[in-house]
Amino acid sequence: MIEENGRVLSISNGFAEVETIRTSSCTACRARHACGHHAVAQMSSSNRMRMNTLCDLEVEVGQEVIIGVPEDTLLKASIWMYFVPLIGLVLGATLPSLVSDDTMLSVMGALLGFSGGFFVARSKAENESNNPDFMPRVLHVKTVERSQISIYQHP
Repeated sequence: MIEENGRVLSISNGFAEVETIRTSSCTACRARHACGHHAVAQMSSSNRMRMNTLCDLEVEVGQEVIIGVPEDTLLKASIWMYFVPLIGLVLGATLPSLVSDDTMLSVMGALLGFSGGFFVARSKAENESNNPDFMPRVLHVKTVERSQISIYQHP
């Protein structure tokens, strides 16, 4: 389970809107200059993200919660968003080259295959948008341990 901390902003009908703060270890990574994740993180103006989560627990607005997404769900979504357009690109470039030696035909086929792969991935995402298996869910309410609370006594 991939987990993230967040704060409940609103609650309605079994869903909770949760705001998370994206954390990144890009500044400590040696490969940050060649990494796409670092480039995308730099373009973003905010590190806060809001999402609707399934919530079957008793939570209140303002509470800190732990939300989670199963790893297999993230893997399935990654395959659809990365692998399907890539397969479209390869097939779009390869199939026309089997019929003709025209390079422009292969380039156009690659572009059409890549676009078609994105279209298929997008339609799959729209079909699964209401599937509870692909939604993050509130796992539990975060509590403060007694040992973490600092007590100051004035002499």
